Amino acid sequence: MADLATLERALRNADAAGDADAARTIAQAIKAQRRPEVSASSRFAAGLVDPIQGGAQMLENAVRAVSPGAVDAINKANNWLADRGIVGRLPAGGVQQQTREREAALRTDGIDWPRLAGNVLSPANAALAARLPAAATTAGRVGGGAGLGAIAGGLMPNAGTDADKLTQMGLGAAGGALVPAITAGVGRVISPNASRNPQLDLLKTEGVRPTVGQALGGVANKAEEKAISLPFVGDAIASARTRAAVDLNRAVANRALAPIGGKVPAGAQGREMVASVQSQLSDAYNKLLPKLTVKADRAFTQEVQSLRGMVANGSIDPNAAKTFQRILQNDVLGKFKGQQALTGQTMKAIESDLGQKIAQLGGSTDADARLVADALREVQSSLRSLVQRSNPAQAAELRAINAGWASFKRLERAASYVGAEDGIFSPANLQSAVKALDRSKDKGKFARGEALMQDLGDAGKSVLGAKVPNSGTADRLMQAGALGSGLVNPLIPAGLLAGAGAYSAPVQRALLAAVSSRPQPAQAVAGLLNRTAPMLSPAGGLLALDVLE
Repeated sequence: MADLATLERALRNADAAGDADAARTIAQAIKAQRRPEVSASSRFAAGLVDPIQGGAQMLENAVRAVSPGAVDAINKANNWLADRGIVGRLPAGGVQQQTREREAALRTDGIDWPRLAGNVLSPANAALAARLPAAATTAGRVGGGAGLGAIAGGLMPNAGTDADKLTQMGLGAAGGALVPAITAGVGRVISPNASRNPQLDLLKTEGVRPTVGQALGGVANKAEEKAISLPFVGDAIASARTRAAVDLNRAVANRALAPIGGKVPAGAQGREMVASVQSQLSDAYNKLLPKLTVKADRAFTQEVQSLRGMVANGSIDPNAAKTFQRILQNDVLGKFKGQQALTGQTMKAIESDLGQKIAQLGGSTDADARLVADALREVQSSLRSLVQRSNPAQAAELRAINAGWASFKRLERAASYVGAEDGIFSPANLQSAVKALDRSKDKGKFARGEALMQDLGDAGKSVLGAKVPNSGTADRLMQAGALGSGLVNPLIPAGLLAGAGAYSAPVQRALLAAVSSRPQPAQAVAGLLNRTAPMLSPAGGLLALDVLE
């Protein structure tokens, strides 16, 4: 009967030739020559020392490539020590033959789980993983895993040639790289970036509904932006993104109304919404004014004098400057009596007159007229502060109204910019308004991210993007062509229509919840998976050897 090595060589040849019957016969002959079944504990123990056996095999092959005689000398020295009970004896073929005999004794059908467990827990593999520097990115962890898997695969003993050893390393690299890739994917499902984005959380809290692409950001967002050019689905995406921008507008408006307990009417948007906010704030102020008395103080006088000087000495047409001085004197200062005081009713009339003139001048095409409107707004602000100081009993209610007006100014400015179609402004418009109305020195609050409404502007620009898409821009001829393509393949228009359906409000709401809502421990679990990936990469490489070989 042929020896075990010959039978194994014949088995490899039969496998290579695809002769299943011969391979089955030879495998049975090999099984007949094997030792009795090796216990699971022995297989586990063998797995623990596999890296040592494989390392010795690699070393012998390397030495043989340089000097075959040196291998014989080393083996003789080893056996001289073995005769004295110091080391184990090597067969005539050295470590290579010893490895073949060992593999023949341990060979099983299918995956040898006890031996694989020993491989994974081997101190050699643990030492490899421990020495690998922690990578911050998925790509880095995949590269490190491939390296660990290749080393682990190379250290596994085999009964073949050096070429087989290279194959082992390749398979080990593939399996080792797969582990961190899988853990990263699982981690992103458990805790996607969208579930850890504080700016997205802020928008959701404020009632803003981004699309799923905007929520995911990165590649998903870019793909969604490109898909706007597609027929059917493009209009649906643009509409969903416009809906998110309108939500942001409503969030700003509702913040302005929150101090007085107001809310934007359902369905109001654009200029209608701006008018509603202004009306509610004006009503709250006008209801309170008759109950108040207003007395000029030093702070008010200084603010007015300072403003007068700025207008007189500023780069404004002299006639426009005279217009400002006339309105200030006739409509504001002249209303104060000898005691420098106003009744609530008089203050209400002043507010009404100022509001009308600000609206008239602010809507002018003349730049100097708009500058006069800005100066009158400052007068209006100083008057409201004076009212608050003069009526401490109503101070809390006045502060709430003034806070609403301050937020409203950002809303009004953003809606007035060119590009805010029908008064619907973009996150970039909001940011510009916030910056323009930051009165701190050198725009310091805006630079630090502390300006009023800046949190919404920053979050909107980061998640929603700078612009509001133009809904309905997909080429109608493209849509006709897409319908016609159904004659070639009905799946084409069906797929586009299905994609459009996916951007309906209910579906997008469900998708947004799916990618952005996770329990608190999810992030810790995802982080743990990524941190343990290096320890599992050698196991991945070894499992790939067992499965693919």
